[in-house]
Amino acid sequence: MKYQVKILEPTDLWYLQNNINKETNRFYHPTKNIPFVQQVEIYLDNSGVIIQKGMLYSCVGRLNYGVYKTDNRLKDMWVSLMTEMDYNAPVYQGTGTIHLEPSQKGNFLHYTLIELSDSDQWEFDDGIFQFCSDNVVIGTKRLKFRQVAGSNDGRWRIALRALSGQTSKAVVGTTAPARIIEIKKGETLMADYDMVKGFTNGIEEEYRKLGHFGKGGGEGYVWFYGGEGKLLVSEMNGMGLG
Repeated sequence: MKYQVKILEPTDLWYLQNNINKETNRFYHPTKNIPFVQQVEIYLDNSGVIIQKGMLYSCVGRLNYGVYKTDNRLKDMWVSLMTEMDYNAPVYQGTGTIHLEPSQKGNFLHYTLIELSDSDQWEFDDGIFQFCSDNVVIGTKRLKFRQVAGSNDGRWRIALRALSGQTSKAVVGTTAPARIIEIKKGETLMADYDMVKGFTNGIEEEYRKLGHFGKGGGEGYVWFYGGEGKLLVSEMNGMGLG
């Protein structure tokens, strides 16, 4: 499974009809909104992909359509009810190209590719998962009350790992650029905002007050991440620079 994020712009005829000089005002015009569109293309070569329900725009090739299933139907429905991962998520397998629903300017996302293994389970904030290869196990992770109070993720998050003995890929989308960092045993990451968008099962997350009885430096409640593993961080998430 490979993918590419494309930015599509209007045709030359559109620029001409709207009396806009494409060479000088291609990205900005003082009085008219130039409608750029972001679209993801997924390329399959005898492989498969699981996408969110409703995200398909078009597909072409020698592809077979199915739905994501585990050996437990109740588990599938539970994942759907507790997260934004829809019940019976579409699965496309074979060789061909899949186009996802385009996003209009102002709703563009930054996409990050994450390698999954059967030993490292990733837990993602609800709403950032976009698609993944078909050799994964999708589950849920229940949050503590303080974690719920400090984020907009609800009570549950999506958890992904590869099938036993295999490696797989997952792609997430965030409103600001994200990258993967790794912390070792004894190291701690602290943040005063929802900086971390996902992490592996070796990481311990907690939302707690920094200090007690007014002796914590005035920060109040902050996010703590300890243990050993990888984290998906979006450092510019609260800056409006996405």
